[in-house]
Amino acid sequence: MLSVLAHTVCAALRRRLPGYATATPDTLQRRFLNTGGIILNHRSETVIRLNRRTYSPVLRQASLPETITVPRWEGRALRYESA
Repeated sequence: MLSVLAHTVCAALRRRLPGYATATPDTLQRRFLNTGGIILNHRSETVIRLNRRTYSPVLRQASLPETITVPRWEGRALRYESA
């Protein structure tokens, strides 16, 4: 089950990143998923602040939503930003 979920998440990320439609999972892992950062918890939202990396411009150009409302978090928002 987890393998299928991981494959689906990688495929969705690959489709949204410009120029990475055929990237392998290990490339996505090295360039994007291993990016460090900090998590800030506020009352109405959680902010993930990613460290600046070489591939940050690709993330900024990606068609990713700026804010995501998470129903399981009682409607709190999840937002990410680049440091």
